[in-house]
Amino acid sequence: MLIEFFSSLTPVLVCTSLGWILSKRTRLLDSPDLGQLVMVIGLPSLLLNSLLKMDADIAALSQIILAAGAMLVIAALLAALALRICGQPMRFLLPVLVNPNTGNLGIPVVFALLGPDALPYAVLISTTVGLSNFTFGAWLMSGTLNPRALLTNGSIMALLVGIVLLLTDTQVPVPLLNTLDMLAGITVPIMLLLLGRSLGSISIRTLSDLKLVGCMSAGRVLIGFIAAFAAIQLLPLPEILQKTLLIQSCMPVAVLSYMMTTQYQGPKDQVAAIIMLSTPLSLLAIMLLSAFYL
Repeated sequence: MLIEFFSSLTPVLVCTSLGWILSKRTRLLDSPDLGQLVMVIGLPSLLLNSLLKMDADIAALSQIILAAGAMLVIAALLAALALRICGQPMRFLLPVLVNPNTGNLGIPVVFALLGPDALPYAVLISTTVGLSNFTFGAWLMSGTLNPRALLTNGSIMALLVGIVLLLTDTQVPVPLLNTLDMLAGITVPIMLLLLGRSLGSISIRTLSDLKLVGCMSAGRVLIGFIAAFAAIQLLPLPEILQKTLLIQSCMPVAVLSYMMTTQYQGPKDQVAAIIMLSTPLSLLAIMLLSAFYL
């Protein structure tokens, strides 16, 4: 079982490690335009391509979004309770605990463990979590809500286009489908390389509270798992969606949380350390899930 698990995750680990090495020894990944390429072209193409291949109806899409939303709401309630009991501030730590890295780590892990059939579920769950990051997360950290950021988000626009195509039963021409498939194919490798670059650039030089970092790291994975398990019990979900939701919910703290914490002048070194520690804890949790459930 362990051999099969690590064999499935080998491309994820190798690409992430390659991104880390390249960030230390070269400047190939230094351009911020790579991240923009993924956000503006890669993820929207992957989402739209997955929706069209999924051949799903609006009810199925609503079910995925509802499941992801339920998981996030339950996680927010659990995280708020935990932070209140521990006497920790919620402004920066609550979004960190609630929103996992479903994008540049979650999508590749789901693809590696469950195959291409689960990819549309993973991408749509990631889009929902991204929506939470740019609304709930940004609102808490900054104190203001910016609806314009949602209207210009490529993944949200791709989702809306996909819904329109499904509602109108529009047949997309094969050349356009092939183009979407090619653009979607660049996304996962670049996301993993950028994840490695982000991990390699994170600084924890002034970290002092190791106990809090350990509790927050374990809490992110545990809260995510409990929230997804509760959502699965509350909602009638197909098996592949259950497994995808469990994997995505156990992901570590999102790198985006570190970027937003830095932008809004929060405890960036603390959040960086939580990302670093929650990543191996997340992989351990996924290994246990793979052994006993997946």
